[in-house]
Amino acid sequence: MKTCKGCGHEKDYFYYYKSKGNIDGLTGKCKDCIKADVRDNKSDYDKTEKGVIRVIYKTQKGNSVKRGHPVPSYSKSELKDWLYSNGFKDRYDLWVESGFKKDVKPSVDRVDDFKPYTIGNIRLVTWLDNRNKQYQDIESGAGTGGLRCKKLIKMDSAGVIICEYISYNSAARDVGHSLEYPIKNSTKCRSGFFWAYKLTNN
Repeated sequence: MKTCKGCGHEKDYFYYYKSKGNIDGLTGKCKDCIKADVRDNKSDYDKTEKGVIRVIYKTQKGNSVKRGHPVPSYSKSELKDWLYSNGFKDRYDLWVESGFKKDVKPSVDRVDDFKPYTIGNIRLVTWLDNRNKQYQDIESGAGTGGLRCKKLIKMDSAGVIICEYISYNSAARDVGHSLEYPIKNSTKCRSGFFWAYKLTNN
């Protein structure tokens, strides 16, 4: 048995990682405490300027794949330069002063959300700005947010309607993958069907 330097609990050797640097060949802290330290350090890093930029860029790449868009046409370094040229430091400082409130956190939004991330199609906003724009698009029927609330039809290769969905989200959940690319380009989705938004919601 060994007492953990982190939680102070006495635990069996199984609950420690091996470490050649220590006399007993085990880490000073148990596995759970070490994992907690890693999570805390990552969380702290994500609140730094570099960490916020890392998360923004990583999120953009992930969202691009989900939407069937190409990954951002710029590198993380180029995004960083663009951010600092467009007021990122001021927005970041306000976020820190707010106590890291989510609504104030710097975010990057696409100007035309039918198009992928490019330097000419992004704008610096707060997380709240980004969310409000989505709500406005849904209410006005604009952008992808508005389209997601319109009925979607599923067709075979002959154009015969197979079924109708009340919204984009309900269709995407049913098939298990993004439908934005096949809708936009009138091509088959990976399941072999064609999709289109219904012209009216009647």
